[in-house]
Amino acid sequence: MANQLSLVEINLLPNEYRQVKIDLSWLSDMRVIWSTFGLIFVFLFLSGVYYYVKETTAELEKAVEQTKIAVERERHILKKINELEAMQASIKQKIDALRSIQVSRERWVILLQYIYMALKDTPGTWITAITQNGNQMDISGLTWNFDEVAKYMTDLEKQKDITGITLTSISATKVNNENAYNFSFKVAFNPNLGLEDGVR
Repeated sequence: MANQLSLVEINLLPNEYRQVKIDLSWLSDMRVIWSTFGLIFVFLFLSGVYYYVKETTAELEKAVEQTKIAVERERHILKKINELEAMQASIKQKIDALRSIQVSRERWVILLQYIYMALKDTPGTWITAITQNGNQMDISGLTWNFDEVAKYMTDLEKQKDITGITLTSISATKVNNENAYNFSFKVAFNPNLGLEDGVR
């Protein structure tokens, strides 16, 4: 068996000139190597996430700014649309008012014809007031003959589109020192009266 030689290193320099030799053998330890690679990987991953979030945020902010610019650019169109909608509402209101006038005029023409036709056979009776409330009229009058009130109401109820009559009051009065009667009654009529020509 061959003799193994041992190398002995002797430092003959004085103490003040001697240098301590650093032991770097730990750098070759696998635990240190894998730990270092792990730290580098985590650093690179976090850096990638940071730059991704930063780029995404920048793109979103840019998209928001572009949207704001587009909205401001088209704002005059929105204003025009609002003006047109307001104008349309105003026109619709006027059309509805005109239709109401047209219906009311047609309705009143027919109702006044009914009132006249029933009144012509009661020469001692006069109508003093007529008001309309929805699909109902309130009629007030004066008569010299008590019996003519019943006849007038009966003849009026026979007219087309008159659906009912209810006496609300009758009282004696004096006109030029002569006996007379004040009376009032309600007249219900067809709610579609005046709409026969298609006006709605």
